[in-house]
Amino acid sequence: MEKPIKIEDYKPEWVSEFEQEKARIMEALKNYPLFVEHIGSTSVEGLGAKPILDIMAGVHHLDEVDMFIEPLQSIGYVFVAHKEFPERRFFRKGQWRAGTHHLHFYKYGSEQWKNQLSFRDYLRTHPNVRNQHQQ
Repeated sequence: MEKPIKIEDYKPEWVSEFEQEKARIMEALKNYPLFVEHIGSTSVEGLGAKPILDIMAGVHHLDEVDMFIEPLQSIGYVFVAHKEFPERRFFRKGQWRAGTHHLHFYKYGSEQWKNQLSFRDYLRTHPNVRNQHQQ
């Protein structure tokens, strides 16, 4: 039987935790130009969330991500292949079903990249929708 999903009240610490993790990722991948954003429920002030930080990194070409597997392993990330999402590369930090961070790579500026930011920004600027999303 799987563990029930736990939704926690919004925690302002999620912002600083994201900034710290972003710095670790940028250091591990310092030879590669990256664009890094905080996405998902933990990125929306006032929204309850699973306590998993979702981080999105943009690259010029998804093929570049193959070179990131080893450096990201050194800071605790595991590459998880998802053939059903060909426009995304995914890494998890922590145990399966008990991870602490999800790292999503998309092509910078792609439709998928823009959709992630648009959804986050919409919830940030529309509290009524944010509250409905949480229910």
